[in-house]
Amino acid sequence: MADFGISVGQFVAVIWDKSCPAEALKDLVDKLQALTGDEGHVSMENINQLLQSAHKESSFDIVLSGVIPGSSIVHSAEILAEVARILRPGGCLFLKEPVETAVVNNSKVRTASKLCSALTLSGLVEVKELQRESLSPEEMQSVQEHLGYHSDSLLSVQITGKKPNFEVGSSSQLKLSIAKKSSPSGKAGLGTFFCLNGPGRTS
Repeated sequence: MADFGISVGQFVAVIWDKSCPAEALKDLVDKLQALTGDEGHVSMENINQLLQSAHKESSFDIVLSGVIPGSSIVHSAEILAEVARILRPGGCLFLKEPVETAVVNNSKVRTASKLCSALTLSGLVEVKELQRESLSPEEMQSVQEHLGYHSDSLLSVQITGKKPNFEVGSSSQLKLSIAKKSSPSGKAGLGTFFCLNGPGRTS
């Protein structure tokens, strides 16, 4: 649990789907509630309902998805974009997903590098792979049952990404020192420009 860096007062979202074992989900939520305390909040979100859940932007410090042992969640571009939206600036996503070690055309399961690229495209930064391991027999069965996918070259990968410390589309004032270097009349640059366009047109 310490791997997620969760502390008292934080707001945490746990994304799950029908592949998640109910007992394991409950155990995780109980542990998270103990970590976040009375000042924090733990929200459980079914991945199929996430886009309709109408969370405000920047609602959560941490989002965990697919981290429950035995689950086999595959994250679409829409889900990753929604996660990026509901994360607070500086907040982190930790996700776990089955990945292919071989490149398979039209595969339901992508490679780890494509998953990292998907996180980056969603607007997250500092995307990195934390861990990869073989699928347990339960996870392999879960992939077959819930994704209808079978392969002998699957691994489970855990990846993290961080929301930038500003909202996408936000603006801030830039302090540019180059403005101080212009001449008092402000015409020096114009003279050079006109000179390039023809003789005898300097200011």
